[in-house]
Amino acid sequence: MDGDLLILKEPVTAKYVLSVFREQHRLYFLLDFDMLPREELTFESTVEEWREQMDLLDWRPLGQAENELWEINLPDEEWKQVLEPEDEKTLGGVCELIARHASAPVIREETFFGKPCRPASAFLTIQALLQEAGADVSEISPSTDLSAYSYQYGRTFLYKIANLSPGTLPRPEILNGDSYRGADLSLLWMTGTLPFALMFSLGMRSPWFLLIPGVFFLMYLLFRWELQRLGGTQLKFGELKTFRDLAELMAAKAPVVVSI
Repeated sequence: MDGDLLILKEPVTAKYVLSVFREQHRLYFLLDFDMLPREELTFESTVEEWREQMDLLDWRPLGQAENELWEINLPDEEWKQVLEPEDEKTLGGVCELIARHASAPVIREETFFGKPCRPASAFLTIQALLQEAGADVSEISPSTDLSAYSYQYGRTFLYKIANLSPGTLPRPEILNGDSYRGADLSLLWMTGTLPFALMFSLGMRSPWFLLIPGVFFLMYLLFRWELQRLGGTQLKFGELKTFRDLAELMAAKAPVVVSI
């Protein structure tokens, strides 16, 4: 299967670009603060407000990031015109600039046994977007558990699949993150204390100081064991469990384009 052949792209509108920014805003707040943003982004929102709420970069790296996100290649001069001065420029100007140059994936209607099937069309589009991101999709079926792919290809889920129908994905949640952070911190402390423990042990000819990094290493092993027992770090979207669930949701909400 050639994933590129299954991805249909359509030119975007400024309204669609704004809906994507709103979706990024929503997902960012849900993932980082476990709450919805207090204010919704609008065409009248200033670039300064947008950057502050989303903790975004200065105008030049921000423009480069948007080039990558939308797969366009606008020079710094064009980005500066819509991003600076940030307290005067609005999100409407940013959306209009992107809309003049960008296109985005849409669900292409596929026919099965002579009849169109929206969920199957959505599934194939999702599968193709994951393949484009480098995933081996040969074993992905409608019954495949989302957790096997959602965290590893989180960017594709949050920035590509979500944008098939902005605002449709249920609340995202990272599972088992505490065990992951605990393992990282234990490994960090072990690495940091090992040189000092070695120095004191050699200087005093006593191995007892090596117990300190040893304890952190044991904690690291315990956290890793717990993480593996729980199924690893996972990115969950509400009650969605399988690719079938996701495809049916997208098929019900996202526009489907009949290709000619």
